[in-house]
Amino acid sequence: MDQHVQESLHKQQEIVQRYLENANAASTAAATTATARAAATTYSYDCQVSIAAVGGGFLNVDFKKNGSTFAQFSGGFGGGVGGYTGWGTAWFNTPVEDLLGQGAAFTVEVVGVLGGTAHVQITNANSFIGNCSTGGVGIGGGVGAGGGTFKKS
Repeated sequence: MDQHVQESLHKQQEIVQRYLENANAASTAAATTATARAAATTYSYDCQVSIAAVGGGFLNVDFKKNGSTFAQFSGGFGGGVGGYTGWGTAWFNTPVEDLLGQGAAFTVEVVGVLGGTAHVQITNANSFIGNCSTGGVGIGGGVGAGGGTFKKS
């Protein structure tokens, strides 16, 4: 695997690990006080993930409300061969509408040949932003890391 891709993937894994550790600590603290028992707000969207890769790759995530695409996250990553399109659900800590125009890093994992799943995790320099999980049709499999931008559709 290309050294740059490995370094990017390692950095994303560290960010996700920190997020999970912080989420676990916050969850434990919330359970001990009555005022902190309110559930965290999570924003969910229907999504479509499309990936094309030949040496370098391109990721596009369409976010939908009421069946219509209102925003996209797209960017490139190193490595990979194949293609994938899948539909599923995205969960975010922040409304996607508030992220328009912002850049973020991502990791993508595609599992399965001629079908399967894709998981996309999107982070900024300090924290986990959200993820998308989809099932769909594709050829190939693997893991990639890169950067992208949220934009209005």
